[in-house]
Amino acid sequence: MATTSLRPQPVEGGPDEWNGAVGSYAIAEDGTRIYFELFSPQGDSARCRGSQSKGAAPVLLVMGLGANGRLWAPAVRRLLASGYDVIAVDNRGCGRSSTPWRPWTTRTMAADAVAVLDELDIERAHVGGASLGGMIAQEIALEFPERVGTLVLLSTTGGLPRLDLVPQRGLLQLLEAVLRSWRPASDPEQRIRDFLCTVASEDFAAQCRPGDEAWAAVAATLEDPTSQRGLVMQLLACARHSTWSRLPRLTMPVQVHHGTEDRLVPFAAGGELARGIPGARFVVHEGAGHAILERWDELGESILAFLAESEARSP
Repeated sequence: MATTSLRPQPVEGGPDEWNGAVGSYAIAEDGTRIYFELFSPQGDSARCRGSQSKGAAPVLLVMGLGANGRLWAPAVRRLLASGYDVIAVDNRGCGRSSTPWRPWTTRTMAADAVAVLDELDIERAHVGGASLGGMIAQEIALEFPERVGTLVLLSTTGGLPRLDLVPQRGLLQLLEAVLRSWRPASDPEQRIRDFLCTVASEDFAAQCRPGDEAWAAVAATLEDPTSQRGLVMQLLACARHSTWSRLPRLTMPVQVHHGTEDRLVPFAAGGELARGIPGARFVVHEGAGHAILERWDELGESILAFLAESEARSP
């Protein structure tokens, strides 16, 4: 399965889709360099440029707090197999993107993602976001609705100001996991295990082993850990996010996924998010943790069916 991108920057070490792949940068309004990777099932990134009259719209993926685009590897694999072009973004503050000194918001990060679409001359895309990435995806859909064909939200919330939906120890647990990821590379397997114990269900984390799909995705992500400053800035953006009052403005097809064993963003937050969006579909993943890493087969099947149905209904 070939992968290509624009304005090459080599990517070393990662899941199969990243081996030999190349990436590019978009420049945000404030000059921040936003790294992204474009994958095409045909191995021709030119398909994504300009007109989208042929074939399905591409899929833009935005990852969560402290994680870069490599954590999307399982999703990229399934989307490519179904014929979609995929763009995975490193949010500002992590991965190969820059980390500005001035604080930013999820709206800023949404504009960063749109700058990536502009760089590729993409008028409209399916947008998917997980955790903090789901907050960013909401802002993309609210501030740039004409750029979003469908919206898929995973393990996320409309914001922390809802005190009844505050994830209690969730953010602290995630912060601890990221801090542990900075431990010396002499213990790489423990770093991966710590990450899995935080974002996945206990049973899945205990059973996951080197060579497994989820293990490989986490390992690739941790090869390029988030800096302390980048993590703090992303946490500030997360803490300030709130879309609850604006959710009724969303008019595109929306699918919301949440695991019942999510220890970082409470399951109730996902249900409330879906109820706040007109016509949104809420998909429950019984026993799954925050990243829904253990359910990629069922998750991928649900998302692909949703995208296909939405495209069939579009003019």
